[in-house]
Amino acid sequence: MNCILDALRRFLLNAWHVLALAWDIALRWLSVPLNLCLALIGLVFVVSFSTWAIADRFESALLYFPDAKGKLHGEVREVPHSWGKEARAGLIASEVLLGPKSADLAPSFPSEVRVESVLYRKGRLFLDISASAALATPDSLKTGIKAMERSIHAALPGIWRITLTIGGKEPYKVGLNAAEGGPRIKKTGK
Repeated sequence: MNCILDALRRFLLNAWHVLALAWDIALRWLSVPLNLCLALIGLVFVVSFSTWAIADRFESALLYFPDAKGKLHGEVREVPHSWGKEARAGLIASEVLLGPKSADLAPSFPSEVRVESVLYRKGRLFLDISASAALATPDSLKTGIKAMERSIHAALPGIWRITLTIGGKEPYKVGLNAAEGGPRIKKTGK
């Protein structure tokens, strides 16, 4: 028993001497300013790479889709993590345009509709989708717009107002002729 304890004591003593020697060498190497800078840059790289490697790259988002009667229902979906309100809004809008996973829910827009542009300024989001969205029936289009707005509000609660345009024109805008996209001209009976 004494033999084992003596061997363990010698091992720990040798390990202590090796660690002390390594510590002295490291301190002498770090005393040079260039080496210290290189060590700090390496440490920052290792920490940031480790954080990136273990980070969660997906997050849950609540998306809304209409059912057969036109009532909106939420569907939880895993979406890639995105940075910034514009990127997040564009991602959520694209996911809504992809349609629901559930067979009980209907797509909000025709399948060929895509996100054209996203702009966020001072609590207001401007979202433009392709003009092919206007090919949907008026009731389906209104429901799709509600589903899009509700999904974006759920994903980005700090947005105060969403301006959704289709091909650069705001649908159902008061004073616009829906067929021409221009001002409504009142015809007189002369």
